[in-house]
Amino acid sequence: MICLFGGTFDPVHNGHLHAAETVSRALPVDRVRLVLSARPSHKDSTGAPLADRWAMLELACADHPHLLPDDREMRRARPSFTVETLEALRAEHPRESLCWVIGSDAYALLDSWHRWQEVLMLANLVVLRRPGGFPPMSGPMQAYTDGHRVDSLESCHKGGIFMLDDEMEEISAAGIRADIAAGRDVTHLIPAPVANYIKTHRLYGGGGNETSTR
Repeated sequence: MICLFGGTFDPVHNGHLHAAETVSRALPVDRVRLVLSARPSHKDSTGAPLADRWAMLELACADHPHLLPDDREMRRARPSFTVETLEALRAEHPRESLCWVIGSDAYALLDSWHRWQEVLMLANLVVLRRPGGFPPMSGPMQAYTDGHRVDSLESCHKGGIFMLDDEMEEISAAGIRADIAAGRDVTHLIPAPVANYIKTHRLYGGGGNETSTR
């Protein structure tokens, strides 16, 4: 089984790592691949340059043997779409079970994704519960969920929706960026190597002192 967890990781934080580690324990996978969304189609810009986001992701994963930074979307010159990443991976691994990890808030908006109906033709979805529970659904999305929901992915090659009922940590990358810009301490929210990198490179409008790990 190949499991991927995508995001802009701007910056990567403890909530991302907790979510990925939770998935690595819940599913029969050796590693969860953290796929950097290099040029997200749903955002006009990112807070940190691509090279810095990748460097921080590598630093964050270094002490987590079950997590692997994945640069496949960085090698694409155009905007990142989940379905295209899955198509490429499916071509590379036609017989493997594939899983794409998303939060329940993102899942509730799945029908706004590019070619969203094709995602389950290529892989399974692992939906992580955000604080407050799974968002209510109705109409087509509820029918879609009911039609594909499974209790286990052990023998599911693609086409399943697995709801992982372990509550994720309530940490926001946008909130972290705002805190850094305002000079507030964020060292309890991000890995120490990432905090040091942000401080050294003066990312997110910080002056350097806000991410001190001392």
